[in-house]
Formats: sequence, C-alpha cells, structure tokens
Amino acid sequence: MGRIKLPSNIREAYLNLSWTPDTPQPFIGTDFEVAYDQFVLPAGKNFHAQVSKPEGEVKWDIDRQTGALRSYMYNGKEMLASPVVLSLYRPVTDNDNRERTGGARAWKKAGLDNLVQKATFVESSAKGGKAKVELLNAEGRKVGTADFLYTLRKNGTLEVKTTFVPDTAVITSLARVGLAFEMPDTYNQVSYLGRGEHETYADRNRSGRIGIYHTDAERMFHYYVRPQATGNRTDVRWVNLTDEAGNGLTFRSDKHFQFSVIPFTDMNVDKATHINELKRTGVVTVHLDAEQSGVGTATCGPGVLPQYLVPVQKHTFEFMIRPLAK
Repeated sequence: MGRIKLPSNIREAYLNLSWTPDTPQPFIGTDFEVAYDQFVLPAGKNFHAQVSKPEGEVKWDIDRQTGALRSYMYNGKEMLASPVVLSLYRPVTDNDNRERTGGARAWKKAGLDNLVQKATFVESSAKGGKAKVELLNAEGRKVGTADFLYTLRKNGTLEVKTTFVPDTAVITSLARVGLAFEMPDTYNQVSYLGRGEHETYADRNRSGRIGIYHTDAERMFHYYVRPQATGNRTDVRWVNLTDEAGNGLTFRSDKHFQFSVIPFTDMNVDKATHINELKRTGVVTVHLDAEQSGVGTATCGPGVLPQYLVPVQKHTFEFMIRPLAK
C-alpha cells in the first residue's frame, strides 16, 4: 500500500477491513461479512479541536455537604436532575451474581451499592473549586476517599478531575470507577465516537467497531428478562447528550472512557426482578466511567478474567463538561 500521510488537523483515523465471500452460497450473498478488522492510525497527537465560547452564561455550584457538583446551569436552565457523584457499583448482572471471587457479593459486602459522600473540605469561587470527601457505606463505615478539582474555563467547559483512593481493608472488588448523575429525560438523544453500535464491555470490546453513532437512551437499554446493567460503550472519545433540538451537554476526556445512558434509575434496575417493575421517573441516568469491569461468563463458565477487572487501587481521571446549543 505504501506510506500514507495523514493530515495534522485530526487526532486519529481508522482503517476498516472487511472480508466477504467472493462467490454466493445458499443463504449467504457476497455482501455477507465473514470477518472484519479495524486499525486506529494516530495522526496529529497534539491536535485539539478549537472550542468556541458559548453565547450563554454557565453557572455551577458545589454541594457543601457532599462535595458533589449539584448544579450546572446554561442560560438559566438547570441541566442536572441529580448531583454528579463518584460511582463504584453497577446494577448486578446474572454473571455478577455467580462470581466466585469479587462480583456482586463483594460489592454489596463493602456497601458499594449504597454510598454516601461526606465532605471534609470544600472551597469554591466563580472559576473553580476543590472538595475532599469521605465515602461511607450504609453502616457509616469509610470505604475510601475522593478529591474533586473543578475548573471552569472561559469557553464554558467545566473540568472535573477526580482522585479516588479505596480502603483496601474494606473494598476487595470494584464494578466501576467513574461519575454518575441524572438529567431530565428530554436530553435523551445520544451521539458518540466510540465502539458500537451495540453494547460493549472490557471483555466484549472487539465486537463493536469504533465510529460515530447516533442513538437514544431507550435504544441503549436492553430489556433482559431480569433487569440488570446494560448499554455500556467502550473506547469512547466524546459523547453528546441533547434534546431533539440539539441542546444539551457534551462530555470529553483526554483518555478513552466508557459511558451509558439509560431511561431508568440505577436503583430501579438493581431492585427490579421483572421488566414490568421498571418505572420511568422523568430522568435518564448517565455514567461516565474511567474503568468498568468486564462481565465474564460466570453463569455458565469462567468469571471475569484478571485483565478485565478494575484494579483496587488509586484512580485519577478527568471529564470535561460543556454546553451544546443550536
């Protein structure tokens, strides 16, 4: 093929290869894909797309009790339906329940399914802020600490840098490490650059190709017979979450991340035993994950392999939040 020079005004390009039959067979045409591969080609590694300053005003606020981002307003309109908090748990999957080490039993034993953030230090100004928090389970036992650093840029971007340190005497396994929050369900239109178009996980990664996909919260939720965690996307570069007019928020990170948007709350999904118990409450639940555990095959085979587990150690990650307006 020879050498191909990529433009410097893009971060990366994708080489997609597809294998199809050269002659038709019964029930299989020449357009049937037998296999595919995809190569990520780095281009301008230092390239950053220019972000224009929004025409409206961004206001934000930190909860003094929890250290969480509790308000993000654009042009006087609140974009959040719940605070942005650290998330270490996921609604349990069938495989999670069958894990012999780690999995649902370990997460619930540590109380990761019912965490509270208790701020020990908070300071803020118009341009940013800091918060130090203790993470307490339902018994009031500290399971770890987290630091949040908030920085508001002139272009309206709010950078949220999080450092999480687990207490390894309590936490022996993690479902995920990331941020979770709710938004009004009018913001249910999803566009992203990452793997799709179906759900992918750390150990289901190559089943999806990297591309730009357009979907919505309803289509991202798979109705398993018993409700459970679903809809995750991996190797994500950016996510736009908007209403039908194109107004909403965009989320980015300097590192590839995982995300999901579903039309139910995590608590509802986790407690429901049948899909008729799922109730809409006017919100979508958003997860932005630095890491999330694979799902394994523990119901009928091995659990999550070691390379697909979330390390129980210090994690530092950052997400950028910016308004989108049409």
